[in-house]
Amino acid sequence: MIYANIFVPLRRMIPTIEYIQTHFDAYNTRFFDGALPPLPIRLSHAKGFLGKLTFTRRKQGLFRGYHNENFVLRINVRIDYPEELLQDTILHEMIHYYIAVNQWRDTSTHGQLFRREMARINAEGNRHISISHRLTEEQRKQVVIHKLRAVALVRFADGKIGIKIVPNQPQHIRYWQRAAMRRMPITSIEWYLSDNDFFAHYPSSVALRVFLIPHPEDLPLTDSDRMIG
Repeated sequence: MIYANIFVPLRRMIPTIEYIQTHFDAYNTRFFDGALPPLPIRLSHAKGFLGKLTFTRRKQGLFRGYHNENFVLRINVRIDYPEELLQDTILHEMIHYYIAVNQWRDTSTHGQLFRREMARINAEGNRHISISHRLTEEQRKQVVIHKLRAVALVRFADGKIGIKIVPNQPQHIRYWQRAAMRRMPITSIEWYLSDNDFFAHYPSSVALRVFLIPHPEDLPLTDSDRMIG
């Protein structure tokens, strides 16, 4: 049996739905006179964007044009945002929402209407909303990319508790669990799916190596991370 001891706590901040909703409501009142209807907010792990407003355009007969509907606000949680960048990202998408929900047609994705509203809010609120979501050099230093990892919480017959990070594919998870249960005195294995960078300090492999945790209550694992089955 191979044990190793590693315990390196790491603190981080990522967007939550509650945080986004609170700021959406506050900005709606301050910058849009409360005119923006509530909309679903989703957290995304997709690559390629910080925030995105999605909606569908439904054709209204032959001569009535299109109607925008089914709006969803998505904020990426793969990165740690500097708070100002997160707030400006929310506002950026709210400008898109303001234009689309009023059924206005801009000259381009970030056309004249968008630029007018962006300039207004930047001036009124001392914000730094930009047309693109490119990061400044200082912001790039603060950004951390998050990766979903399969985390096994392993309980041994002698009462010790450890963790193992396995490549996040079903075949690797099944292989490691079968091999570990066969060759180690394990009483139970609980699987979690986490993007917390605490686990970036542990190697990901199917090697039969478990890292003992002296204080398992400090592990950043929650019931919402628990994998079923």
